[in-house]
Amino acid sequence: MVTIIGLFTLFAGILATIAYARNRYYSVKSISYFILGLATLILSMDFFSYSADGQFMLPTVLISILSIHFFVGEITKHKTQVWWNLIPLLASLVLLLMPYIEKITYMGFGIDRGMDVFLIALISASVPFLTHLAKLGISNLIIRFGSIKWAEHEENYLESLVSYAFIGGIAVFGSFLLGNLGLLLAGTFHLSATLIARNKVGLQNDILSSASGALFLLIFIPIYLDMGGFDQLDFTRGEVLEGAFVAGFMILFHELFMKLARYNTGKWKVILTFFALFIPLLAVVLLGFAYTQLERLGGVLTIGGMITSIALLSVVFTIFKNSTLIALKLITLGTALLILPSIKPVTTSSKIDYTALGIEKESAPTSSDSDKKENPSDKGQDTPDGKDLQKATGEWTINQDQSQITFALGPPDGRTEGAIQHISGEVVISDELKESTLSVVMQVASLTTYNSMRDESLMSEDYFHEEQYPKMTYEAKGFEKNGDTYLLNGTFTMLGTSNPLEVQLKLLGTGESDGSKVAILWGQSQLDRTAYGMDPSAKLGNVVDFNFEVQLEEK
Repeated sequence: MVTIIGLFTLFAGILATIAYARNRYYSVKSISYFILGLATLILSMDFFSYSADGQFMLPTVLISILSIHFFVGEITKHKTQVWWNLIPLLASLVLLLMPYIEKITYMGFGIDRGMDVFLIALISASVPFLTHLAKLGISNLIIRFGSIKWAEHEENYLESLVSYAFIGGIAVFGSFLLGNLGLLLAGTFHLSATLIARNKVGLQNDILSSASGALFLLIFIPIYLDMGGFDQLDFTRGEVLEGAFVAGFMILFHELFMKLARYNTGKWKVILTFFALFIPLLAVVLLGFAYTQLERLGGVLTIGGMITSIALLSVVFTIFKNSTLIALKLITLGTALLILPSIKPVTTSSKIDYTALGIEKESAPTSSDSDKKENPSDKGQDTPDGKDLQKATGEWTINQDQSQITFALGPPDGRTEGAIQHISGEVVISDELKESTLSVVMQVASLTTYNSMRDESLMSEDYFHEEQYPKMTYEAKGFEKNGDTYLLNGTFTMLGTSNPLEVQLKLLGTGESDGSKVAILWGQSQLDRTAYGMDPSAKLGNVVDFNFEVQLEEK
C-alpha cells in the first residue's frame, strides 16, 4: 500500500509540474492538494485502533468529508456567495454525532471527550471565514482612523500571518487535546474549507492552500518517522538540520526552473521542466541513501527535516511568489515513500524460535532512562531473565545457523549497528563452575552493517584486514555467578592482538529440537577497538557494545 501511494503521489507531482510549466497550474491545483490530503489520510489509517465496541472508522469519515468538499468545491468554484462556506462548519457536526468516538485512539493517544474532536474540526473549518473577517476589520479600521496605504500586498501579508498563526496555534491546541489526531482533524477540515472558499471570501486561495498543504506535511512527518523506525524529529541533530537547509535550496532551484519553463517554448520547455522534476527527486534520493554510508549523513531523519521545512517555508514563499509549491510537495512525499524501505534502519531480530524449542523467554524490568543514556546499546533491547546455568551441564556445540552476535558503536545520536552472522565453537558447563569453559570462533567475513559498500571497506587493511586475519576468537575458563548472570573472564583476539575481556552471560532455558537437547545462552559485553590496533575516531566511535544469542546443541 505504501508503495502504491508513493507512486500515485509522485505521479501527481509530475503532472502538477508539467501543468505549471504549460501555464495550466490553476486547473490542477485543487486536485493536487486533494491528492496530498487523501494520501496522508490513507497512510494514517494503520495508526488508528478501536476497542471491541468502537468499530466506527474515523479515518474513513475524514476521507469522505475531504472528498465531498473537493467535489463541491469544483462544482461551485465560480460561485461567489459567502454562505457556501457554511458547508464545512456543518460537516464538523458529523464528528459530534459519531458513536463510540471515545473508544478510538490514534498513535496511542485516546479521545477523552467527543467535544474536543468537534471543537478542533469547527475551528479549522472556520479559518477562511475568520481570516476574511479579520482582513475586513483591520482594513476598515485603517480607512476610518488612519492614512496608511493598504494595498493587496499588505492583505496577503495579513492572510499569511493568520495562516501561520493558525498552523502554530492548532499544533499546540490540537496536540494538547488529541495529540497527532488533533493535527489530522485540523488538516482535513482546513483543506475542506479551503476547497470550498475559492472566490467566496475575498482571500488569496494560494495562501489558504499553502497552509493546508503545510498542515498535511506536518501530519505526514510522525507517520513517516514511525514507519522508518524513529520516535521524533530533533532539530538539534545534524542530519535533520541538513535536510532543513537542503529544502531551501530545493525550493529555489525548483521554482527557478519552473519559471524558466513557463516562459520558454519548444525543447527548452521540456528540458527545463525535466530539471524542475529531477532536482527535488535527486535530492531526496541522495539524502536518503547517504544514510547507508554513514548514519549521520542522511536517511529518514534527514528527509523528515526536509519535509518539515518545505511545509513551513511554503507558507512564507507564497506571499512573494504566485506558487504554493504543491508539485514539489507531492514529488518529495512520493519519493520519500518509495525509498523508505531501503533507508530505514535495519533492526536485528532473533534467529531462535523459542516457542518451537519449548522455552519461555522472560524479560527483566525495563531499564531506567538514566541507565539507557549510559549504555546506548540497550536501546530497543530487552534484558531477559536468566536461569540456573547448572540446568545445562554437559558438553555443547554452537548451532551456526541459529546463533548471532549483534553490535553497535558511535555516539547516541548516530549509532552504527551490525551483526556477526557466522559463529562456531564449544561450551562445557560443569557442576563446578570454575571448570566450565567456552570457546568461540567468529568469521570476519560474516560481519555486516547491512550496507555492502561499507562492509567491503571494513574488510580492508584499515579496519579488519580480513585477508590476513579471517577470524576473531574468544576463550574463557571458569564462570562466576552474580545473581542470574554469570561472569566470564576470558581472552578476545582480533587482528592478531589478544586482550582480557569480561562477558556477562545468562542461560535463557533448555529445550528440545528434533529429539536433541538444546540450550540458549544470551550475553553482552563491550570492548575498545583501538586496543586491537584500529585507529581511534570520535566520529565513528571507539567502544563497541555487543550482545549475543547462541543456540547450543548437546554433543
